[in-house]
Amino acid sequence: MHFRSKVVGLVLSLFLLLSVSPASAEERSFEISKVDIHAVIDADGNMQITERDTYRFDGVFNGILVDLNTAGSDGIEKFTAYEVSDKGDVQLRFEQSGDGNALRYKVYSESADTTKVFRISYTVKNVVQIYADTAELYWKFFDETNANALGTVNIVIELPEGIAKGEVTAFGHGPLDGTTNVQDNGTVLFQVNSLPANQMLEARVLFPVDYVLGSKKISDEPMLDKIMEKERNWKAEDENPESSNDYTEPYALLLLLANLAAGYTIYFRYRKAAKSDWKGDDYRELPSDASPAVVGYLLDTQVKPRDLMATMLDLVRRKYIDMERLDSPKVGKGKHDYSFIWRNKNTEGLLPHEKMLLEWFFDKIGDGDKVALSEIHFEASLRSDFPVKWSDWKGKVKETAMARDHFRINSGIYRWVILSSFVQFIGFFIFAPTDWKWLMFSSLPLLFFKPKSVQRTSAGQTEYLKWKAFGRFLRAYSRIEKRDAMAVHLWDHYFVFAIPLGVAKGMIKDTKVTILYETNTSYDDSSLYYSTAVNEFDQLNKLFNEAVWESSYLTSGGSSESGGGFSSGGGGGGGGGGRGAF
Repeated sequence: MHFRSKVVGLVLSLFLLLSVSPASAEERSFEISKVDIHAVIDADGNMQITERDTYRFDGVFNGILVDLNTAGSDGIEKFTAYEVSDKGDVQLRFEQSGDGNALRYKVYSESADTTKVFRISYTVKNVVQIYADTAELYWKFFDETNANALGTVNIVIELPEGIAKGEVTAFGHGPLDGTTNVQDNGTVLFQVNSLPANQMLEARVLFPVDYVLGSKKISDEPMLDKIMEKERNWKAEDENPESSNDYTEPYALLLLLANLAAGYTIYFRYRKAAKSDWKGDDYRELPSDASPAVVGYLLDTQVKPRDLMATMLDLVRRKYIDMERLDSPKVGKGKHDYSFIWRNKNTEGLLPHEKMLLEWFFDKIGDGDKVALSEIHFEASLRSDFPVKWSDWKGKVKETAMARDHFRINSGIYRWVILSSFVQFIGFFIFAPTDWKWLMFSSLPLLFFKPKSVQRTSAGQTEYLKWKAFGRFLRAYSRIEKRDAMAVHLWDHYFVFAIPLGVAKGMIKDTKVTILYETNTSYDDSSLYYSTAVNEFDQLNKLFNEAVWESSYLTSGGSSESGGGFSSGGGGGGGGGGRGAF
């Protein structure tokens, strides 16, 4: 449980850091170094409060803010504000506004780079609750809405005359280093050395009913034992944090299991591979008429630079482009340059991504008829619009792949997963009682079940497995005992698919020795089989990768015996509010 407490503390610290007071975020700032509160309870159950606040202003301010809350009372009246000085107290003008029980007093006092003491006073009507066996003052002097840290806070609560020390029991709720002390005359003293922003400071005082017979808040229910038991439990939790949340652990486990069940449902429905209708291990012919780039997307659900090269070489194979090696090494030491010539400009039979590639490379980068690989590489190094064109081309490949009904788009699923986890986390953090807040961490495992944004359908999984099997066939071709010699045109056709399949290097090494020289067909140097680029495949592959990745890189740019002491419990009393400046 220590670990959970530390984690909760870390989250709270981050939250407080992000909610710094606007005053401290500007060039000007202020601090409230000391707060002295004197509260007097009368026989009618009313509480007259006089408060002295010491402010240090750095910069120019127009006044201070006093936020009060009437919850648990019949209202607040007779509010006054003074500036305390050696020459006499000066009454200050103020404006009151409110929303329900929350009241705000805007007290005007122009201040600049100075220290001032303000005295405010007001009466809280009918604040003492009478039960059958005890009277109770249960009041928050500051609550979680107080956005500014306070220095030393001293609270003196003076009970009706005649009360003895032994008749009073007092409890403080707030910082655990706070102290509570009941004096011989029944006066109760509360003190904290500092009160962090957004933390409650609450007083609970129990005393005999006879001293507040005029109170109008009356209940016949005996509550003394229940109150004492509740306070003992809060105190025990602070002294033994290892066991304070034990009763919530079954609920945490239940919530964790529910989130895991939801996560596994997401996994099986939106991430696990679909069932295939094909169960084979070997496939010795092209599984479909898909283009090399579409096959690459089918395999990885993304488009890679290798698919760009495979498409270019496929256009060479289909006689749309001629490719030749240039003598001058313009793309780097020891690297040969290659020229691509656009021979067949009838693009009616081409797919959208194939047409775009020709227009991009030849019309945008080249002179309309030819383009050198060094020119493509140079264009990428200049950034220009190369990354945009690369992104557009990947989009064209994806569109073509999606049109084959091999994919399902799981749009918005993960947003709902994040929202569900966020609502649970924030819900427990903000609304749950203290003992239950740590359950918010049971929602975090849900985030690890991320569905695939693009998922293969059953038909897509079938074709995926066939292409993987075809890749294994190409990889093992030279080791197949009863094999037919591969014709050059088949080698060319298979080779462009070997690139996205990741077996191109092995195919060059293992299958070229088995090529059948067909006597009835002539092949010229335009065949990939005879191409020097195939023999220098590693270099060509590296150059295409460098062009794409270079363009992408450039664009990424303590208690006394007579008191009940302080605990971290409470929060059920009336009152509340905070202090500030404007």
